[in-house]
Amino acid sequence: MRVKPQVQLETFSKVVEAIYDCALDPKHWQNTIRLIADLCRSPTCIIAVHDYSSGRSELAYDVGGYEERFVRLHEEKYAAMNPFFGPLQILPVGIVQTRAMLVDDAEFYESKFYQEWVRPQSLEDALTVKVLQTEHRIGWLSTQTKQGQPRYGDAEVRLLSLLAPHICRALTISDALNLKTIRSEVLETTLNALTSGVYLVDLLGRIIYMNRAAERQVENRDVLRVENSRLAPTNRVARASLTAAIDQAVIDEAATPISGFSVALPASEGSGLVASILPLTRGERQNICGAFAAKAAIFVQDPVVVPPFPGEAFAKLYKLTGCELRVLLAMAPGLSVKEAAEVLGISETTAKTHIQHIYDKTRVSKQTELMLLFMSSTPPVRAG
Repeated sequence: MRVKPQVQLETFSKVVEAIYDCALDPKHWQNTIRLIADLCRSPTCIIAVHDYSSGRSELAYDVGGYEERFVRLHEEKYAAMNPFFGPLQILPVGIVQTRAMLVDDAEFYESKFYQEWVRPQSLEDALTVKVLQTEHRIGWLSTQTKQGQPRYGDAEVRLLSLLAPHICRALTISDALNLKTIRSEVLETTLNALTSGVYLVDLLGRIIYMNRAAERQVENRDVLRVENSRLAPTNRVARASLTAAIDQAVIDEAATPISGFSVALPASEGSGLVASILPLTRGERQNICGAFAAKAAIFVQDPVVVPPFPGEAFAKLYKLTGCELRVLLAMAPGLSVKEAAEVLGISETTAKTHIQHIYDKTRVSKQTELMLLFMSSTPPVRAG
């Protein structure tokens, strides 16, 4: 039985602080994922990204990860066999899963991916969370154990689940700002190029800077207004929640609740916006935004996101499992079930079982009918 990790609040808070430093300076991720690995008592931690347009999955940051030759092997041969890619597309952002939650043990151990790529590296269990999803790519963080170590249990899942909202938020902000190239002297130009509203506030919560998108949001006055130099949502409950969140972020970042960085801002007639509050009182964030004397940044965006990758949308529409989606995507270019099984590194029997389940769920009986249905499906406007 795996020993439950005992984590001190001070240690946990330092990891959360390091995560938010990464939002404005991604070079800190390398050290931060080391802290995350230590916190989860894992020898390995990675952040990986899959680009839909290129079809490539690449390591962004890794600690104690894979040997270079296995990285090349994954890119050249085993990426298509990776049994986790299908489930990851369906998995909501921020939800932590163990390996067994994503892929059935029997199917995993029979796969070529396990036999030829995982086992030779002495890897065992994995704890994974999807941390980023845009129109063009998805990203995930994964910690792993080595053979001989016990599997992850509920304690590790809960611990990474507490970190997950912060990791997701930091990566989303970093991705939106393209902060691999940003410098403080061009921060204003960069912020004005964003479609999300960005509000920088001082120690008293007063607005000291708004980008152009933010100006348009307050000019509309349906969701947000500016009163006495402070943000004032039109909804009274949202106003109280936003004020409290900003005050807490500015005055005592360490005391901010684990889930207290996002606030819903309803419109007067349905829909609305979502505000994410990022404290700027410590670390690199303080240095980068120092020119504005800002103590917190509020990112406000429309919750209607871009259409998800069609495979994910189709899977949600017909309630396909991640493994079923894998087989469907492998067959999409015109492969037979047998050829798809070879590409995925699974048995033909397993592939046939998945495809029969897909037939049952989509109410078709032939591969040609299924492919026609898949290719003609339209992704939903909102993420489901």
